[in-house]
Amino acid sequence: MSSRQVLSHYDWLVVGAGLVGLCTALHLARRKLRVCVIEQMSQVTNASTVSGAGIRFFDPDPVVSAQVAESHGFYSELGLAGDFRPCPSYYCFGAAAAEGVLDGAGARGLQVLSRAQLQARRPHIEWKAVDYAVEDEHAGFRDPLLTWHALRSACERLGVTFRFGHPVLALEQSAGARHLLTQAGRYVAHGVIFATGYWTPSLLERLGLPVAVRNRTITVHRLAGHNLSHLPFVVEHDSGFHARPTACGEILFGIPQPDWDVAPNHLPDRADAHLNKALAHLQRFAPLPLSFSEVRTTRSADAFASLAPEAQTALPAHTHVFAFGEGAAFKYAPARTLAYINSILGS
Repeated sequence: MSSRQVLSHYDWLVVGAGLVGLCTALHLARRKLRVCVIEQMSQVTNASTVSGAGIRFFDPDPVVSAQVAESHGFYSELGLAGDFRPCPSYYCFGAAAAEGVLDGAGARGLQVLSRAQLQARRPHIEWKAVDYAVEDEHAGFRDPLLTWHALRSACERLGVTFRFGHPVLALEQSAGARHLLTQAGRYVAHGVIFATGYWTPSLLERLGLPVAVRNRTITVHRLAGHNLSHLPFVVEHDSGFHARPTACGEILFGIPQPDWDVAPNHLPDRADAHLNKALAHLQRFAPLPLSFSEVRTTRSADAFASLAPEAQTALPAHTHVFAFGEGAAFKYAPARTLAYINSILGS
C-alpha cells in the first residue's frame, strides 16, 4: 500500500461534483454521515453547470414522472422555487406511436391534444408533422449554475467537505476501509461512490474496476438572436428532438445521436451534419428563417449504468457507481440518487 499522506477519514467519499454527486452528498449528509466530495477539475466546468436544466413532468414512464415531481419538490426545499421558470411542454407523437402512451397520459390527468387543437392553442407554430401531443402545463427550466451553487451551499451547511483539483489515482482496500489516492494525498472512508458521469467508464478502467457504465455523447445547439419567445418546450417521441428556451434567453435544441462508448478525450466533432438535421427539425416549429451564424454548438454526454445498483456485485465491497443519463441532472437526479442510497443503506 502506498505511503501517501492520509488527509482525512470519512464515512463516504463521493467522486464527482456534478449535480448527481452533489445530490448524493447531500442525501448522505442528511443521514448525519461524514462526507467528502472529490472533483478532478479545479473549477466548476462540469456538464451539470452548462445543462439546459429543463424539467418536463410528463414522461412515458410513470415512474420517471413521479421521480421528476419528487425532485422538483426537493429543489423547492432548497429555496429554488422562485428560480423555476414555467414553459409549457408538448410531448409530440405521430399516429403510429401514440395510442398506448396517450392512454397512459390521459389516465394521469394530462390533456392530449390533436393537431387541430394544437394549432388553435399555439397558432404561431406549424404543427403539420405532429398528430397528437401531451400538454404538460407545469414544465419549465432552471438556471443550472444557480442550482449547482444552491446544492453546494446546502451540502456545506451540513458539513460536507469539498476538494477540487484532486484527480483520483488509485483505489485500495484495507481492514474494511476504502483508500482513495489522489495527487494531494490519501482519503480513507467506509465507502466510495463514483458519480463522475461521462468520465466514469474511463476512470473505472484506469482504477482496475469493472466498467459497469456506458456513455453516450450528446450534441446540443443554442440559438440566439431570433425572436422565438413563443416557442414552448417541444419534444418529439419518435426522433427525440427537443427545443425550448433557456435561462439566458437562447433556444436550446438538438437530436440525440447513438455515439456510445467514445472516450472523453475523443468526443466527436460533427461539424455541420448534425446541426443541419437539428435545424431542419427546429424549423418545423419556428416558422422564421434560421441562420447558422447565431448557433452555438456544445458537446456534452450522458452516462448510463449497465447494472442496477443492487446488481453491481462485481465491484468491491462498499464501492458504488451512480450513473443515469437522458437529462437526468435536472429531471430526476435528487429522487434517483436518494433511491440509490436507500437501496444501499436502507430507507
